[in-house]
Amino acid sequence: MRNWCAFILVAVFLTVQLGCAGSMKGVVRRDAKRIELTYTDSRLGKSSLQTVLPGGERFEGKIIRIGWMGDQSDTAVSASQPSAFEDVQLFDGNAEATLSGNRGNFMKCRFNLADSIIGLSSGGFGLCQVTDGRVIDIFF
Repeated sequence: MRNWCAFILVAVFLTVQLGCAGSMKGVVRRDAKRIELTYTDSRLGKSSLQTVLPGGERFEGKIIRIGWMGDQSDTAVSASQPSAFEDVQLFDGNAEATLSGNRGNFMKCRFNLADSIIGLSSGGFGLCQVTDGRVIDIFF
């Protein structure tokens, strides 16, 4: 019986650690071009996000759940560009991401997860904004 309980604990631990991977769909408001964002989610509040915008700029960064396990958002990017992310700041969400582009831009995103405990795989919607002003609506 003791071995069986240990097996169950290890299985639960690995399930929580492994998490999931998936994709989100986005639409750039300016020109209605569609993009895809891919994510990995560890279910412990540590997730990563990557995308390539229509012009070829590649973005990547991490997603954190707001108020989850002591993580804090990257306020340095927001402070350096106070009006660059105006639309995102007004969007109510329970997760956010700051992504760095390979051409010098930043992207700030907020997501409203259907279930903040399950994470990104629960589905939801969001909004991203690039420092050049482009706004992207996100659905997953």
